[in-house]
Amino acid sequence: MLRYMIANFALLTAFLFLFNHLFRRYLMEDHRTLRFKLLTGITHGCCALLLLLFSYQINETSFIDFRHIVVISSAYFGGLPASLVTALFFVLGRVTLVGTFTPSPASMTPLLSITLAAAGSGIIMQVVKCYKHRWLLSVLLSMTLITVVSLMRGITKDTYSYLALVGLGGLFAASLIAFFSTTNQLTKQLEQSERKYRSLHALQEAIFQSAVGTAIIAIDWQGQITHANKGTEKMLGYRADELIGKESPLIFHDPNEVEAYGKELSEKTGKPIHGLDVFFYSAAEYASEGREWSYIRKDGARITVLLTLSPLLLDGKTAGVIGLAKDISERKKMEEQLKQLSLLDGLTKIANRRFFDEMLKQEWQNAAQNNKGLSLIFLDIDHFKAYNDLYGHQAGDDCLRKVTAIAKKTINHPAATIARYGGEEFTIILPDTSAKRAAQLAESLRLAIENTAIHHNGARMKSVVTVSIGVATCYPDSNNVPEELIAKADEALYYAKGHGRNRIINYKELPKKAGTLGHDRYS
Repeated sequence: MLRYMIANFALLTAFLFLFNHLFRRYLMEDHRTLRFKLLTGITHGCCALLLLLFSYQINETSFIDFRHIVVISSAYFGGLPASLVTALFFVLGRVTLVGTFTPSPASMTPLLSITLAAAGSGIIMQVVKCYKHRWLLSVLLSMTLITVVSLMRGITKDTYSYLALVGLGGLFAASLIAFFSTTNQLTKQLEQSERKYRSLHALQEAIFQSAVGTAIIAIDWQGQITHANKGTEKMLGYRADELIGKESPLIFHDPNEVEAYGKELSEKTGKPIHGLDVFFYSAAEYASEGREWSYIRKDGARITVLLTLSPLLLDGKTAGVIGLAKDISERKKMEEQLKQLSLLDGLTKIANRRFFDEMLKQEWQNAAQNNKGLSLIFLDIDHFKAYNDLYGHQAGDDCLRKVTAIAKKTINHPAATIARYGGEEFTIILPDTSAKRAAQLAESLRLAIENTAIHHNGARMKSVVTVSIGVATCYPDSNNVPEELIAKADEALYYAKGHGRNRIINYKELPKKAGTLGHDRYS
C-alpha cells in the first residue's frame, strides 16, 4: 500500500506544480470566469483518473488513492462547479476504465462518497473565508465520508493508514497551494511595480527630452555626465553620446569661471573647494538658486546661461547632481543694449519705463511659450509728496535711490527686472513666479523698506518711509495681453493705498466689486 500511496503523492505534487505553472496568470486574477472554473474541474478530473491508475486495490470494488485531495484542490481553485466536474470525470473514469466495476452497492458507495465530497468541498470553499478553515473542514469531510464507507464495508487495518495519509496529504496540499498563492501574489506585485516603474521612467524620459529650450545634464559623483537631453545637444552643438561619460567642466565650462567661483566658495566656507566640488557644493547648499555661467559650444562660441543645480536623488540617496541651464545670451545682450540705448533711469540707475515695456513683452512671450506664470509687482512710496514738501526735492531724490537700493538687495530672484515706472512708482517683473512667491517677495521688500527707517515726519501712520504694493500673477495666452497684467497690479496697488497704505494686496484678494478686470487667469 505504501508504495502505491507514495506514487499517488508524487503524481499529486507534480500535478499541483504543473497546474500552478500553466495557469499562473489566471490564478493571479481576483475574479475567475466560469470557463476557467470548468477548465480547472477538467484538469483536476484528469489528475484524479491518473491517480486511479496508480491506486492501491483492496478488493475487486475498492481502491485507495488521493482522489479526495484532488477534489478539494479543484474546489479551492474553481469552487463548486470545478469540484463537481472533477467528481464527474472520476465517476465516468471509474465506470468505463476499470473493468471490475459492477452496478452494485459496493461499487456505487465510493462514487457517491466522492460526489458528496465534491459538493461539500465546493460549498465550504465558497462559504468559509479563512483559508486554513476551508482546507481543514474539507479534509475532515473527506475523512468522515471515507470512514462511513469503511464502516459499511468493514474497517480493516488499511483504513486507519489511509485516513492518516489523506489527512497528512491534505495538509501538505494546503501548504503547497498556500506557498504557490504567496509566490503568485508576490510575482503580481513585482510585475505591477515593474510596469509602474517603466511607465514613470517613460514619462520622466519624455519630460526630460521635451524640454528642448533647456539643457538638462546629470553628473555622478565622479563628475561624469550620465544624462544629457536634446536641449543640451541644441544648446551646445554636441551629440549626447559625445558628452555622456565625459567630465562636464572640462567639456563646456569656462575653467577660469569654475576656478574663480571655487575661490569665492573657499573664502566663504574656510575650506578648499575647486573643480567638480564647486558643482557638488552648489547643488547641496544653493539648490534651486540660479547662477550665471559661460558655456563654450562645440564650435567655440560662448553663450551665457542661467544654471540651476540640484542634488540628484535615487532611492532617497544623493547619486550626483542635475543641472538645468537656460540660455540667457539674448537677455545679456539686451542688458548691454540697455546701457547703449540709455534705457536706465537717470536718477536711480535702474531700468526705466521704456526698458520695462520691452522686458515685459519678452517675458510675456516666454511665459506663454512655456506655460509658466508671470508675476508683476507695483509699489508706490506712501505720502511721497509730503516728503518732498517737508524735506525738499533733493532729499526726495535720495529717498528714491535708497528705496531702489533696498529693492535690488531684497528681491532674491535671478531673472527679476526692477524698473522705475514713474515718479515714486516702481515695478518688478518676476518670470516663472507663483502668486504666493511673488507675495512673499513683496512682503519682504515692504518690511525691508519699513525697517530701514528712513525718517518721514509727514507720514500719517508712522514716522518712517513706507510703501504700498500691488501684486498680480498671470499665465499668459492668446486671450490676454501684457497691459491687462499692468492694469491688475496697478488696481491692487491703489486698493492698498486706499485701505491704510503700508501693505501689500494681491489682485486675487480684491473684493469682486473692486477687482473689475476679471480673475480668470489672474491671481
